[in-house]
Amino acid sequence: MQGLVDTWVDVQSWILETAVHPLLFRFGYMTFFEDAPFVVETLMLGVVQIAVILLVFRPLERLAPAERWPDRKLARVDIVYTLLSKLGILPFVVFVVLYPVNDWLQDLVREQDMVLPTVEQTIPWLRDKPLLLFATYFLLYDCAGYWLHRMQHAFPWWWALHSLHHSQRQVTCWSDDRNHLLDDLLASVYFAVVALLIGVQPGQYVALLLLSRLIESMSHANVRFGFGRVIDKLVVDPWFHRTHHARASAAEPHIHDSNFGAVLPVWDLLFGTAVYDYKRRPTGVDTPDADADNGKSWLGQQIAVFGRLGRAILATFRPRRVVHPAE
Repeated sequence: MQGLVDTWVDVQSWILETAVHPLLFRFGYMTFFEDAPFVVETLMLGVVQIAVILLVFRPLERLAPAERWPDRKLARVDIVYTLLSKLGILPFVVFVVLYPVNDWLQDLVREQDMVLPTVEQTIPWLRDKPLLLFATYFLLYDCAGYWLHRMQHAFPWWWALHSLHHSQRQVTCWSDDRNHLLDDLLASVYFAVVALLIGVQPGQYVALLLLSRLIESMSHANVRFGFGRVIDKLVVDPWFHRTHHARASAAEPHIHDSNFGAVLPVWDLLFGTAVYDYKRRPTGVDTPDADADNGKSWLGQQIAVFGRLGRAILATFRPRRVVHPAE
């Protein structure tokens, strides 16, 4: 593990020294010198993930598709989401918004002399066991992701944002990044707070993110196989997550309120949201306004979601009419 982290740091340093720092100096942006490693690291993560999608997951989808479609027109926009998320808009949105938030949280902790319940302080003997320490971080991070996902489904205003992710009728390995910018931003802030509270170190956080996101891309893959009826209780596989993306029906109106786990299904098993019936179901949503996302461009989908968000917020504050028995 440490060898991989060291290699990652070496590559990052090489990019900074040979390309980024000279450009910052050339164009007079040296004020961003200290922040440049964050942006480079985010882009490096994106390049690795895109390479794995192209070289591993897409060939598997061609070899053994779970669903066969006349064409993949609806899925093409998800490629745009992936490229923008991993190489474009999102890294810089996170850089602009999340970095100040993280700095503010760090300053608050120092000013208030707060002692955070980090893993290393709570379980000191893990400091000498890096693999166990990483596994503990991973468990806590994934558990936090499970509860975030449940909140995305539980609150109407948040579901208005998250429904974009579920509206895709052609779920593929590109679909993991199909999210509204505001939804991604909220999730990024949430995980930054979690990382601060449990004390994840930067190098470990990189490995944690890379492993999590690769498994999430795989779990969205349009493949007709899983990991087997033992391993699929340990790691989320495409069958398990495809049930979460199933289109609701009269017989199963809440089927998408299951299988929330991103990497580990243990949380669904513990909290009663796991569904292991291995049925093939069409993916998407049963609400016309969200289903209308299909066929829209990236920008069109982003705008449409703002409309759903506004209606959800207004519905929250709209007084409900009480119907009496005599009426």
